[in-house]
Amino acid sequence: ASTPSRCAELMAAARECSDRGLLHSAKWAAEQAYAVQSSAGLDPSDFAATTAPIEDDFRRDAVVYMLGKTYYDAKEFGRAALVLKACESRKAVFLREYCTYLDGERRMEDELVDVFGPDKTKAINKNLTGLLATLQELRRLDRLDGFGLYLLGVVLKALGLLNDAIEAFVAATHAYPLHWGAWSELATACADGGRTLSDAALPDHWMREYFDAWLALEQQQTDEAIARYEKLAEAAPKNNTYVHTHMALACYNAREFDRAEEIFSTAYRADPACIDHADVYSNILFVKEMRPELSHLAHSVSSVDPYRVETCCVIGNYYSLCGQHAKAVSYFGRALRLNRRYLAAWTLMGHEYLELKNTPAAIAAYRRAVDINPRDYRAWYGLGQTYELLKMPLYALYYYRQAQRLRAYDSRMWSALALVYKQISRWTEALKCFERVHALNPADATALHELATLHKLEDTPVFDWEKAAYYSTLLAESGEESEPVLQAAVFLGEYHKRNGNLEQAEQYARFLMDYGGAEKERGKLLLKDIAERRSEA
Repeated sequence: ASTPSRCAELMAAARECSDRGLLHSAKWAAEQAYAVQSSAGLDPSDFAATTAPIEDDFRRDAVVYMLGKTYYDAKEFGRAALVLKACESRKAVFLREYCTYLDGERRMEDELVDVFGPDKTKAINKNLTGLLATLQELRRLDRLDGFGLYLLGVVLKALGLLNDAIEAFVAATHAYPLHWGAWSELATACADGGRTLSDAALPDHWMREYFDAWLALEQQQTDEAIARYEKLAEAAPKNNTYVHTHMALACYNAREFDRAEEIFSTAYRADPACIDHADVYSNILFVKEMRPELSHLAHSVSSVDPYRVETCCVIGNYYSLCGQHAKAVSYFGRALRLNRRYLAAWTLMGHEYLELKNTPAAIAAYRRAVDINPRDYRAWYGLGQTYELLKMPLYALYYYRQAQRLRAYDSRMWSALALVYKQISRWTEALKCFERVHALNPADATALHELATLHKLEDTPVFDWEKAAYYSTLLAESGEESEPVLQAAVFLGEYHKRNGNLEQAEQYARFLMDYGGAEKERGKLLLKDIAERRSEA
C-alpha cells in the first residue's frame, strides 16, 4: 500500500476500533497513523480516512447503539449489554457480547477479594460458556464480522481451546486485517501453543509486518525480532514510540542492555508522557546499576500517572537497587492490586522475597507468574534458584529445564542446569551442559574452568586428561586474573612436566611466580623439578 493510503486505512481502523470500545487497538492504529504521516511529511489534504459502509441494520440500531456505547464508556457493562439486547447489526451485536464478556470479567475480579490468597488465578469468567454458544450460533448464521470473530477467539482462548482460538483469530484477520488486537492475540496464542502458521493461512496485507515482528518477540526469537522492528522503524522513524520501545524489548531479551537502554532513553525523551514498558526500562537501569537514572525515571513516571502498574514496578526496582527490599515488595504488591495478572510484578516480587530469604513467599510469587504465562522463563529460573537455595536439587533441576527449553540459546540456563547436574554427580549431563555453555559463549571463564575440572575427575565417565589440558589452556590464555586461571596454570605446569614438555612447563611456572602466596610456592617447586629433570638429562 502507498503511504497515503496506509495512513488513511490506519485512521479508519482507529475510528472503527474506538467505536467498538477497543481502546488499545484504536490507540495503536492512531499512533501508527501519526508515525506514518509525520515520517512521510504528509499534509492532511494528501489523504482522507476511508469510511466503512453503514449497514441497514445499524441505521435502525444507531440510537440504541449510542446509548449502549455511553453505558460502556461509563463502565456499566451489564447495563450496556441489556440495552443492546434486541439489536441485530454486527456492530451492535459485537458491543453487546463484548460487554457481556467484560461484565463477567468484572464479576470474577470482584470475587477475588485478596490478591495474594490461594488459587486466585483459577477463577473463571462465568459468562464464557453462554458467550461461546451465542457467538458460535451467530457465526453459523454469518452474523459475525472481523471484530465478532476476534471476540470468539478471545472466549475460546479463555476456555483453553487454543487451536480453535487460533482458527478464529486467523478468520478475524482475514475479515478485517486492520484490527491490531486480532493480530496480537493470534501471535500470543501461537506462542503459547507452539504453533507456526503458513504464509497461505494469513491475509496478504502489510499488517503482517507488525505481526511477524511481534510473533518473533513473543517466541523469544530475538535476532529476528530486532531485524523486523529495525525495518519497521526505517519505514516510519518519527514519533514511532511503539516500534522503538518494542525494538528495545527485543534488545533487552537478547541481553543487549546498552543498546536497549539507549533506545528506551531516546523514545522517552521524544514522548516524555509515555509510560508503556517503563518497567522493562527500569529493569535495564537496575541491571546496569544506574541509580541516578532510575531515580529520575521513577520521579518522571510517578508525575505522569502514579496509579499505573508500570509506575509501581519502576519505584519497586528503585527501592530494590537501594537495598530496601521490603519497600520494593510493597510497591510490587501495589502493582498487583491494580492488576493481579501483571506478570512482571509477580516475577519481580519473587526476586525480592528471595533477597529477603522468604523462600515460601518467593515460590508462591514465581508460581503465580508461570500460571499467568508459562513462557516466562524468568519465573521458571527463579523457581530453580529458590529450590537450589533450599538444597532440593531435583526440584531445581526440573525448573531450570523449563527455563532452558524457553531460552535454549541463553548460556545462563545451561550453566544453571550444569551446576545442579554436577551437584547430584551426574557427570555426563553436567559435561554436556557446560559444553553447550562454551559453544554459546566461548569467553565464559567459568565454563572453561568447570570443563577442565570435570575432565580431571578420575573414576568417572568424563575423565580425560587431554581434554582437561585443552580447556585449561583456553582458560590460561583468556587473560583473566582469577583463582581458576591460577589453578589452570598449576595444572598445565604439572601436565607438561609429566609429558616431558619442559619449556612449556617452565612458562607456566614463571607465570605463577608473578603472583604471591601458595601459587608462587607452587611455581618455585615446579621450577626446581624442571631443573632436576634437565640435569638428569
